[in-house]
Amino acid sequence: MRQKILVLNKNMMLRELLSMNMNVPKLYFDGQMVDVLWDNHEEAIRWYETYMGWEVQQKESWKPDPRCTHGKMTRMNAGTWLISSLSNERLPHHYAERGTVESNIRLCWRVADLQQFHNRCQSDGVRVTELYRGPGETDYFDFWATGEGIRFTAQEDKRIQEGFAPSWLRIGVSDLGKSVQWYRNWLGMDLENDWSKDGYALMSLGLNRRPGDKSLWVLEQLPENAYTGKADGQVQPVCWVAERSDFFNYQTFLLDSGVETSDIGGYVTRGMVSFHLYDPDGNRLNISSM
Repeated sequence: MRQKILVLNKNMMLRELLSMNMNVPKLYFDGQMVDVLWDNHEEAIRWYETYMGWEVQQKESWKPDPRCTHGKMTRMNAGTWLISSLSNERLPHHYAERGTVESNIRLCWRVADLQQFHNRCQSDGVRVTELYRGPGETDYFDFWATGEGIRFTAQEDKRIQEGFAPSWLRIGVSDLGKSVQWYRNWLGMDLENDWSKDGYALMSLGLNRRPGDKSLWVLEQLPENAYTGKADGQVQPVCWVAERSDFFNYQTFLLDSGVETSDIGGYVTRGMVSFHLYDPDGNRLNISSM
C-alpha cells in the first residue's frame, strides 16, 4: 500500500510539473533596462562613454507607457537600454526605488585589467568595493556608475582585447537548491552546472534574436545576514516572450499560481507591454513582449 501511495504521489508531481511547463512560454534574455532619472539621462550617457567606452547605438524620444508625459530611451552596448520618463502618477511597472536597500542582482562586465579600472574609478571618486573572489574563480569589484550611483560589477577576464564585454548575471538567493528549482519551473531556465559546494549554480536562458546562443545566470548563496525582500533596483534584467498572447496568458498563470507580479504596463492594445515578477528572495525580473 505504501509503495502504491508513493507511486501515486510521484505521478501527481509529474502531472503538476507537466502542466506548469505547458503554461510557461519560451523565454529569452533580452538585455537589461537601466532606470535613469530624467534630468540625469544625458550625463549617464556621457559616463558610460567615458568610463566604459560605450557608444550610443540608438536614441529616441519614447514613452514606456501611455500615461507618461515624456520619455527618453537610449540603447548603449550589449542590449543595455537607458530609460527615463516623467509621469503624473505612479506607473504599475516602469519604476525603480532609490535610497533603499541594494538589489541582490549584479550585472557583470568583463575587463582585461581589473586593477587598472579599479584604480581609475578610485582616483576619480567613483564609489567601489575592494576586489574580491567570486563565481568562476575570478576577481570582481562593484562600482556605482553615474552621479546616481547605479551599481554594476566588473569582472576580470584576461582574454578581453579592449573595453568591456558582457558576462553573466549574478543573483543572490537564500536557498540555492530551492532557487534553482524555482528558476527552472517558472522561467524555464536550464541548469548548466551545479557548483553548490562552492555556493553557486550556473543557469542559462536563450538569447532573443540570436538562435542557439545562451545567456548565463549565476545563482549564488547569500550570507545568512543578507537582506532578502522585494527590491526594485535601477538595473532590471528583461526576459522576452515572443508571442503577445503567450505574454498575457503567462502573467495570468503566474498570478493564479501564487507568484507575485506587477500589473501590466505599456501599450496594452498594441505595442510594447511589460510586467515584472519577484523570485522567492524579492529579486525583480522584467517580462516584455511586443
